[in-house]
Parts: sequence; C-alpha cells; structure tokens
Amino acid sequence: QPKIIHRDIKAANILLDNNFEAKVADFGLAKFSLDTDTHVSTRVVGTFGYLDPEYALSGKLTEKSDVFSYGVVLIELITGHRPYDVAEPFMEEGLVQWARPLLTEALETRSFTLLVDPKLEKYDASEMAQMVACATTCVSSSARRRPKMSQVARVLEGNLSADGLLKEIGSVSDNRTFPGSSDYDSSPQSQYNQDLDQLRTPGLVSQGDCSTESSSLFTSAQGLPPPTSSTAKST
Repeated sequence: QPKIIHRDIKAANILLDNNFEAKVADFGLAKFSLDTDTHVSTRVVGTFGYLDPEYALSGKLTEKSDVFSYGVVLIELITGHRPYDVAEPFMEEGLVQWARPLLTEALETRSFTLLVDPKLEKYDASEMAQMVACATTCVSSSARRRPKMSQVARVLEGNLSADGLLKEIGSVSDNRTFPGSSDYDSSPQSQYNQDLDQLRTPGLVSQGDCSTESSSLFTSAQGLPPPTSSTAKST
C-alpha cells in the first residue's frame, strides 16, 4: 500500500465538516511513496512557513516532511499566531523559531502561560501538554527526531502520554537515521536558522506565506532538483 505525502499541509487545507471532523483537502501536490523508497526526489513546492527545511533545501521528500508542516499547524492552534505575520515585530524570524524556546520551557515546567493563546482560556492542562509535546517533536530540525503521524494520533487521542512520546522518539532516533534524512543534530536551532535564511528569497513572502506556485521558485533559487521527479530506492 503506497503512502501519500501531501506536500502542502497547512491550516487552510484542513477543513471541518458539520460534525467538526477534520478533513484534509487539496491533494493537487501530493506524491505517492512506497515502503521500499527511502525518499522521493522532486521539485520543491508548498507554503513558506510550513515547509520542512530539509525538504526545501535538498528536494528529498519523505513522510516526515508532512509531519513538520503539521507541527506548524499545532503551534498555530496553541498560540493563535500565523506562521509569518509582518504585523508582529517579534514574529520576524517566523513562528517556529519564536515558539521553540517557549515549547521547550512549557514541556519542562508544565506552565503554558507564555505560550498559549489567551483566548483559549479554560483548557485542560494535560491535553495541552500532549499538544505541546506533539508540536515540539513534529518541528524538530532533523526528520529522524520527528514522530510518525500514527504516534501523534495516539497522543492526541489520549492513548500515549507526552512523556511516552518523547521516550519512543528518543529510543528510535538514538539507534537509526530516518531514510533520506540528513544529520541536523549537532546544532538543530542554528541549522534551522541558517536554512531559513537561505529560503528568504526576495519577493516570495507576502502576508505570512507564499503560494504553492511561488514556493516552487525555491528550486531555481537554491539549485534544487528539476521538475522531473525520481524515486530513490532503499538498498
């Protein structure tokens, strides 16, 4: 059964039906990936602010690319901020960079005051801890340290604790590298900052993000793979 990699997970592509059940929309950029594939090398498309930096700079697409984007959506829900908002001076470097230290502190102290959108008011602290744990791990600079979406679902459904998620990810990432992922672990925050700077191509960012068509310009700006896609097989 091939896996579907959406390539443009963002708040605008997650819709709610009459029963408030979430539905993922807009599969126009989606790619199929087989279990035997380490990654899919393809033209970079997506929305700036949600793009996995590893994918944006290498053109190597994996299922963990969508995980990063979903992490940004979770941070949006928690904080009430958009990925990029030129009206907010403190958001100049982007939502992920602004939220990283606050997410880490919230996990350590279980205090969410500085992180959570005040409009949420009476939220369940244990459920918020689960969301924060998922968001923190999903936007890890290195794909090897991100959870699978099945793990995220278990946490959000209450079948896995926040601490349990962190332990599961730690035990996996310490023993193997996720296929197609480069090693960002030596200095993840510094590496992410450098990657983001490379993606700041003049004219691409407008009102917080860019369209999927504009973001494909990352290929010409960064010397990424041409539009014709190819699949790298595992050996």
